[in-house]
Amino acid sequence: MGGDMKLLFPSVIHEIKVKNFRSIKQELIDYVYDQQQRDPKGLNFSNMGGWQSQPIYFKNKNILSSTVIETLESYFDNDVLSEGGGFDINGLWMNINKKGDYNATHDHPNCHLAGVFWIKSSKGCGNFECQSPHSFSSGAEISVYTDEFREKTNCYGSYGFLPIEGTIMLFPASLNHRVTSNQSDEDRISSSFNIMLRSPHFRA
Repeated sequence: MGGDMKLLFPSVIHEIKVKNFRSIKQELIDYVYDQQQRDPKGLNFSNMGGWQSQPIYFKNKNILSSTVIETLESYFDNDVLSEGGGFDINGLWMNINKKGDYNATHDHPNCHLAGVFWIKSSKGCGNFECQSPHSFSSGAEISVYTDEFREKTNCYGSYGFLPIEGTIMLFPASLNHRVTSNQSDEDRISSSFNIMLRSPHFRA
C-alpha cells in the first residue's frame, strides 16, 4: 500500500557563509586573543575549561561585531524576513576552547534566535551538537525508525554539525545544544550571539 509523508513544524537552522572571510580571518583571531589578554578571567557559563568573554561586544563597533552584523543584514535582506521585519543583537561574546575543553548542554533564554560564528576550527576540535526538542516526547518513535528514514527526514534525537570556519549558524534560542570536547592540539575559536527579532506583528 502506498503512502505519503509530510514534515511539519521544523526547527529552522540557517547556515551563512561570511563574505571574504579568508581575508579577515587572522585579524579576527588576533582580536579575540587581544580581548582575552585584557580579561583573562572571562566568564564561566556553559564553558567547561574554556575561556568565554563578557557578552558586551555588540555595544561598540569592532571587527567582530561589524562582520556579524553585516553578514546577517545581507542574509536577512535576501527574502528571508517578511516586510517590516528586522533584528537586534543583544549579546555577543567570544569563546576559546583548548584541548579537552567543551561546552555543556544549554539554551539561550530571553532572545528569539541564537548564533555561532566559527572563526578557527581544526579536525577534531569539537562538534556543535543540537538536541531535538522532541527527544523526550518522541523518544520511542525516533528509536524505531531505520537509519535510512532518519537520514531522509532528519528525525534524530540529536544532530552534530562540523564547525566550518567562516560560517555563521543561526538556530532557535530554545534549542538545547553543546560543544563536544576539543580533541585537537589547536585552539577552537568562535563567537556566539543572541538575536531579538522585530516584526510589525509583535513587539518583544
